[in-house]
Amino acid sequence: MRKKNNNISNFLGAKKAVVPKNAQKTIPFKEAYENGLFLTYDGRYTLIFAFENIDYVFFRDEEKQDIYEKYTHLINSIPSDVQLQEFIMNTDVNTDVLEETLMAHSEKYPEISEDYNNIMRDVITDCSSAGEKKMLIMAMSYKPNGNIDNANVLFKYYQDFQGLFSNLGANIKQLFPNDVFEILYKVYHQYSVVPFMMPKNTLAAGSRIKDYIAPALFRFNTNEIEIGEQFTRVLFIKTYSSYVDDELINDLHSNNQKVVVSKQIKRITKSDAMEQIRKKQLALEQRIQKRMEQNHKNGGDFIPYSLSDERKYLSQLQDRLGSTSCELFDVSVYIAVSAQTKEELNDITHYIQNQGVKHQVQIEILSRQQALGLQAVLPFAQQPFTMKNENNTATPMLSDAAGVLIPFSYIDHFTNNGLYYGKNLATRSVIALDRTQEMNSNGFILATSGSGKSMFSKAEIWNVMLKYPYDEVIVIDPEREYEPLVKVFNGTMLKLAPNSPTRLNVFDTDLKFSEDGASAISVKSEFVMTIAETAKGQELTSNERTVIDRCVKVTYKDFINSDGSADKVPTFTDFYNNLLKMPEQEAKSLALSLELYVKGSFNIFAGKTNIDVSKRFMVFDISSMGEQIRPVGLQVILEYVWQRVVENKKRGVRTWVWIDEFSIMFNDGAGRTTHKSGEFFAKVYKRIRKYGGVPTAITQNITEVLESPQAKTMLSNSEFSVLLQQKKEDLDALTKLYSLSPSQSSYLKSGIKGSGLIICGSKIIPFDKQIPKNSLMYQICTTKFEDKELFEDKQ
Repeated sequence: MRKKNNNISNFLGAKKAVVPKNAQKTIPFKEAYENGLFLTYDGRYTLIFAFENIDYVFFRDEEKQDIYEKYTHLINSIPSDVQLQEFIMNTDVNTDVLEETLMAHSEKYPEISEDYNNIMRDVITDCSSAGEKKMLIMAMSYKPNGNIDNANVLFKYYQDFQGLFSNLGANIKQLFPNDVFEILYKVYHQYSVVPFMMPKNTLAAGSRIKDYIAPALFRFNTNEIEIGEQFTRVLFIKTYSSYVDDELINDLHSNNQKVVVSKQIKRITKSDAMEQIRKKQLALEQRIQKRMEQNHKNGGDFIPYSLSDERKYLSQLQDRLGSTSCELFDVSVYIAVSAQTKEELNDITHYIQNQGVKHQVQIEILSRQQALGLQAVLPFAQQPFTMKNENNTATPMLSDAAGVLIPFSYIDHFTNNGLYYGKNLATRSVIALDRTQEMNSNGFILATSGSGKSMFSKAEIWNVMLKYPYDEVIVIDPEREYEPLVKVFNGTMLKLAPNSPTRLNVFDTDLKFSEDGASAISVKSEFVMTIAETAKGQELTSNERTVIDRCVKVTYKDFINSDGSADKVPTFTDFYNNLLKMPEQEAKSLALSLELYVKGSFNIFAGKTNIDVSKRFMVFDISSMGEQIRPVGLQVILEYVWQRVVENKKRGVRTWVWIDEFSIMFNDGAGRTTHKSGEFFAKVYKRIRKYGGVPTAITQNITEVLESPQAKTMLSNSEFSVLLQQKKEDLDALTKLYSLSPSQSSYLKSGIKGSGLIICGSKIIPFDKQIPKNSLMYQICTTKFEDKELFEDKQ
């Protein structure tokens, strides 16, 4: 007859490696299987998986309530024959990954690349020492009953958990033996600089797995364990307050110490739970009866408060279990702390115990039970402390109370190949994001004057120019702030003003282009109507629209007949002359409205385009454009930018567009009955994103923007927003617009320049992105007069 373990191995279709009996018994698995299961020494099979963190701490109150309810549902779904364990471990930040993502390697700009890399080196050093990454693991163990080999049920339970975690907004991933071996190695070598190394085909070869995991030294002392070069101590939560909150688990491991928080959960069936309560009630009544008899002899008839309170608690527990969907659980929380010296270990211990006091829970050392404590901590869903050995550390909890012990905290917002957006103010970790991976890449930078919005936007441009060498950058600059960047990156500065030599041809187009079924000429006709309406300051009549459409087609006739020959591209002047030839009075009136932009002082859009389009960094300086020409001028610029984005997409080039002080788009001037610039801006902003562009609008006039329905809609529909420091009236409006919680909005009134919130998709991230003043990047990007003056003195 086959042995039971071999039958299970065959049933699972897995190969196994039997660890020799003289291996370190502190590592509690007996056999490991290629399908990811582990067999522990007590005959249980364990499946281990990692689960994603979510930004629970920064969620709004209603979002937290939703997560709590879903997490409680997850707990209620734990099968009664499964032991579940959550394992949360602080791990070192991988500086190699940080360097690979953050550092620039641009041969074209060696000086500024080195300056930027010096800034990034300081960031990496600061973030590596200030914060730790959180490893979130869940293990579930199951002990087959009888002679039927049914350990495979763990995979069914795992599939159920995939759906439950998906509802929480977190994905899960099964861990296989080598993944688990590396985690164990990190537990046992928390201060080692030697990486984990395991020979290939370890399982098939039957190698001595634990020899690659465990250090040479293990010594269990009364209150700590010596593991190699580290001291480790296991503590547990002994008593809970009835007011324990959802920040307890997070606060235990939100530090840069070597801490593991391990929570063991076992659901008790309702029938067993009711039976346990009945036995406790019976035992309690016997105690009360005995005490009353003693009191009667002494002339008293009172019941001690502790006994009457326990009677009330058991009665309520019985009622809730019998009349609600609550389940009863045995819950144990263990905390393993590690240090290089006993003195440091004691300091960390006191810190953890003080965190318990903060949350009204009592945390104690597992004195003389460190071996069992380590077994309970390691991620194999083993609970060595049971009533059988009279060392039970579990606390019975209803599911609504157990659900408060939420394991989620913060997300490390780090995307490989993303751009650097500062340090997370909550975790001190690096923020690296790729806006193009969101539902849309439309962005806004909103801030009060002097809060650092100019520096933030220029730093993002700087980052794009260095990190994405094939991308193109376009800026619309109303204050002539970006000229220093143009010089640094060898870009082109296009100064658009009355009588400027720069020309942008309104009629530039690609005949092959079409949008939503409309031809290039039809799209251009609609654009010319927008210009005419803006110039006129009133809505066009149907007759005027007809005249414009007919005239546009006439103007493009030779261009179309030449199959788009470059020397046949028409101009605004050609259109104007064709208008004058039209017999309708409307054509004469329209020509008169447009004359200023064709034959007058503002004719910079009437001739053929003469700008250098070979540069990948282009800035439109509109600081001297003037209010009268600005509404039409902005529309022409936006039209050009959009067509440039379309053209770049054909070449496989991504275009980044920044529009500074975009609030001017929603102000066509007084006395107008129509404001077309805002409508056109909203349309082009959407088009830029549609054709692979990454548009960013910047403003300090937030209240003015929010008064525009179009701008407010654009803000609501954009996936990327940067909120820097705000004035109170603007803060109130933004808090309402983005449904910010009080803790989130507090980051917008700290007064710290260069800090605030990044809203990226569903993520809300508190950030700090201050640029060192001694850096070349700061000296070039700053707009502060005193900084410029100081820099010039140094030069």
